[in-house]
Amino acid sequence: MVSYDLQSRRGIVGSRFAFMNNRHFNKHLEGIDPVFWHNLIKSHGEPVTLNRGEFVCRFGKPTDKVGFVKSGYLIYTMEGSKKIGGFAFPEALFGDYPNCMHNLPARFDIMAGRKTEVWLMDATILPNLYDTDPEINRHGHTFAEAAYNSLIDRFCSFLIGSPADRYEALVRKHPQIEQDVPQREIAEYLQISPTHLSRIRKELLR
Repeated sequence: MVSYDLQSRRGIVGSRFAFMNNRHFNKHLEGIDPVFWHNLIKSHGEPVTLNRGEFVCRFGKPTDKVGFVKSGYLIYTMEGSKKIGGFAFPEALFGDYPNCMHNLPARFDIMAGRKTEVWLMDATILPNLYDTDPEINRHGHTFAEAAYNSLIDRFCSFLIGSPADRYEALVRKHPQIEQDVPQREIAEYLQISPTHLSRIRKELLR
């Protein structure tokens, strides 16, 4: 794994990338109460073990599940695409929200990257919970805001940052990424080729 001292490195990640210096890879965890959501999902759901390549939802097919990752990780991708939109690591919430609340077609695939333990619940009960419980409704609004902010940060990283910038930001947010995820998947997440990723890593090791 590459070790980084970003404060001493010049010209790699400037102050304009401060928004990417997050504690969690799954940034939505910083804006919500994970314990509340984990308890809610456990109280209405069940534990499930997924093998590598098994899906939580499939692009274009109705989806009605929301959950959180206990161990392992999930991959977000479009059907037939080699570009990875995101990962869900332990503690992260996942699901095609808000489509999953209404059993609407999924906009992407969610697949286990390796043997992964998750908790799953029926997301179609969430609207009723929001309507009848002000506390759950408040947490629902907070989660929607956090998920939106996470999406905007991902979008901005592509508008502002170079692939090298995105790679360094990724390693800062998830120092164990290279132990947890194959290099090919990291490259797909950064939307570059594995060869390009290898060049970036070599440059940063100099």
